[in-house]
Amino acid sequence: MKVVDVIGVGIASSRAARVGLAVASLLVIIMPARVFAQSPPDVVGHWAEGRIRELLARRIVETFPDGSFRPHEPLSRARFIAWIVAAKGLPLLRPATPGFADVPPEHPLAPHLEAALAYGVVPATPRLRPEEPVTRGEAVDLIVRALGYTFESAYMAGVPVPYADVNGLPPALRGAVAVAALASPPLLREPPSPRLRPAEPLTRGEGAALVGAYLEAVERGITLRATFPLGTGTTLVLEKRGALRTLPVWRVQVGAFTEPDRAARLAEQMRARGLPAFVDVLDEFHKVRVGNFATRAEAQALADRLRAEGFPTWVILTLRDFETQPGPFWAAYLVLEPAAGVRLRPALGGVQSLGRGRPSEVARRYGALAAVNGGFYAPGGDPLGCLVIDGVLISEPVPGRTCAALLPDGQVLFDQVSFAGAVATEVAAAPVHGVNRERGPNELIVYRAAFGPSTRTNVHGAEAVVVGDVVQQVVEGRGNAAIPPDGYVLSGHGTAGAWLRQALRPGDRVTLRLDLVPASGDPRWAQAPHVVGGGPRLLAGGRYVGGEGFTDGFLHRRHPRTALARLADGRLLLVVVDGRQPYHSLGMTLPELAATLAALGATDALNLDGGGSTTLVVRGTVVNLPSDESGERAVSDVLLVQRP
Repeated sequence: MKVVDVIGVGIASSRAARVGLAVASLLVIIMPARVFAQSPPDVVGHWAEGRIRELLARRIVETFPDGSFRPHEPLSRARFIAWIVAAKGLPLLRPATPGFADVPPEHPLAPHLEAALAYGVVPATPRLRPEEPVTRGEAVDLIVRALGYTFESAYMAGVPVPYADVNGLPPALRGAVAVAALASPPLLREPPSPRLRPAEPLTRGEGAALVGAYLEAVERGITLRATFPLGTGTTLVLEKRGALRTLPVWRVQVGAFTEPDRAARLAEQMRARGLPAFVDVLDEFHKVRVGNFATRAEAQALADRLRAEGFPTWVILTLRDFETQPGPFWAAYLVLEPAAGVRLRPALGGVQSLGRGRPSEVARRYGALAAVNGGFYAPGGDPLGCLVIDGVLISEPVPGRTCAALLPDGQVLFDQVSFAGAVATEVAAAPVHGVNRERGPNELIVYRAAFGPSTRTNVHGAEAVVVGDVVQQVVEGRGNAAIPPDGYVLSGHGTAGAWLRQALRPGDRVTLRLDLVPASGDPRWAQAPHVVGGGPRLLAGGRYVGGEGFTDGFLHRRHPRTALARLADGRLLLVVVDGRQPYHSLGMTLPELAATLAALGATDALNLDGGGSTTLVVRGTVVNLPSDESGERAVSDVLLVQRP
């Protein structure tokens, strides 16, 4: 993808130095803690004087014994990393086994460097080369990594930057330069220059400027936004706001259950072993997680022990409280122009019938430009809520919840709809209670080919097979009737089953009516070839709606989210918000999501399925970070973006 712009607020408007110097930098003595009333004499007038003074006052950087700062001297890798560790407030470590072969325990900065390794500030490598000067390019990469913007570095690698000497850099490093240069406010705030000089040593003044920019980004906020054209009428906007201000914890997941009692028993079993255990309820799964570890290595050691005992284990990075943190938030917006011929349509996750499939697989199957996950669904893949594909009703609405009608001209209608279904002969009629779902007591359900080869019903009822609007057979006490590819099965239990036995005979002609009735009475709903469901409605006329029977935890806890919205000018938005990943993105509450959409110019919006289902696919590739431990989740239906 080629980037064309880094936009502001809304979518609607878009040689290292000699070894002696390096060793000297290791021998810097940290001055006694005090607030510097004035700058060291050798930084007065330096372009980074303000940041140097601030970092000195906060005991993050240090002067030499003679009181000088020496802003033009090269900065060693060890010293720069130590400054980052101090800025992040990481606890210093002295492990029994050093993490780097060239950083012995007696090294003056060994505790800082070990902390940097344990907390992911630096990657795990055999040697750190602590006495070497850190290059300017390396320093930028370390700052971006410390900020938690490495994911962004990957997709920013092709973004134009205001430097003429970065094109030959490795993609990840070039992407980090783009993040540092194009964020708002930028991390790189040196005097204007057409060259970055990435291979040159970083000076102490330049290092202080970078660390100061990191602190400002964490404490005052930072935004990175870029737009990518995807073809006629389609634009992708990727945005990240803020950075994590607290240290997360590592836990070991030892089980995930749909039954809360099983999760509670396993958690109690873990507590009996002296392990703090927690049950996190995510997407209706009760996930048992143990421990509160500061580092991944500690959590991994426990995971290895438990796995040896037969427990399935995942090492999880999490927070004690997602809701009180000011960031980070990562979101992607697909801006679609129906006037340019861009169209949305739903598709089933299963290949030929109801089931589950990964959005990326479905998008490739249909040759779609892009896709997001669709509505809610049962574990087996049956949709829960409105779903109409090519005029065929696949699933009826959940009462009181909003659906979205996708009109032939590409526009979208949002409304609460009810289901009106009936089957009739010339002399008798009966209400239809649902489509392609489990049959309940006294219910009459219609099963179509999309449901699968058979109805999967039990023997307690009656079923009529209909082809070409003519009853082919009526059977009772058997269940699980085969569904004809060119017809349907009427399946009844209790009173509905009795009606089938009494009213229908082979050869009878029947009329089946399955209607969606919008609360507004808008006649355009009858013209919609496609309808998708979700809930709750987020915006109506620009105002937050919410509710619709969802739990408080669903509404007001931060989760990954997916939404469909309409802008005031008729353009559409498909939105995904990542979550449950502390350094990447926390997720959003539904009021936060609604406010975000309103700020982008949306007047109407519908929440779709979220959590581990939240996925955005562009040109066959997943471009967000799904939150499930195993990655992209298979879902029941997908919303596709089709080229004009």
